[in-house]
Amino acid sequence: MADTAPTPFASITGVRFRVWPVALAGLAIEPLLMLGREPARWFWKHGPSEWIDRPWIFVALACVFQCLVGLSAIFAMRRILPEADANLRWPPGRSSAGLAFMIGLGMGIVMLLADYTPDLVGGTIPNDYSIEPVNAVGWIIAVACAPLGEETIFRGVLVGALAVLVPGRVRIGRLDLPLAAYLVAFLFAVVHWRSFIVSPLHLAIAQQSYAVIWGVVYAWLMQRSRSLLAPAIAHATGNAFEVALVIMWRALVV
Repeated sequence: MADTAPTPFASITGVRFRVWPVALAGLAIEPLLMLGREPARWFWKHGPSEWIDRPWIFVALACVFQCLVGLSAIFAMRRILPEADANLRWPPGRSSAGLAFMIGLGMGIVMLLADYTPDLVGGTIPNDYSIEPVNAVGWIIAVACAPLGEETIFRGVLVGALAVLVPGRVRIGRLDLPLAAYLVAFLFAVVHWRSFIVSPLHLAIAQQSYAVIWGVVYAWLMQRSRSLLAPAIAHATGNAFEVALVIMWRALVV
């Protein structure tokens, strides 16, 4: 009986790497986000006077406008690159919504530890979010809205386009995803480069690390469900849970 060669832990198959689509995707990220962010900033500043003391309104508006930008980009992609799949659909089979929610709770705890360990150790009370009821709820809702734009742009447009333009799959253990999923996960982390300016180095490294991991997890959920719904649920839950924990922490101490 012939010996069967062991299956390698990792493998790369069918890759046809092109630099220009990856470079183009990297260059497109900030303009796409800015197209949503700047109109939101204008509406926030020119809205009712009390808005200026509620920056979460700007965050929520930016999420909505970025969603519109993402949907417009998907519409354009369908015309220019019809073979690309943005996964903009209700899950055709299992939604993985429950799994995504549980993953999001875990993400929220990891982000809390990564972002606030020095405060936890030093006994410092974070003041990133208001504990006043309206503002506290506003912040939780605003950060939960982030996937409306980010998942539409990153997973829908960028993974969808790069999966066609830079084909190939990367398998690590049982995780088998298009190369595009990993590329966009790194691009997702690059977008958060400002953390190296506003945060201590060790916190910036932690934030960049989980941004890459989360990007891969979101892509896995999208592939598993064939929809943007599951990654959006995980993304929204993680954001909202972390902010809710920080607000509760401050409310209990102050």
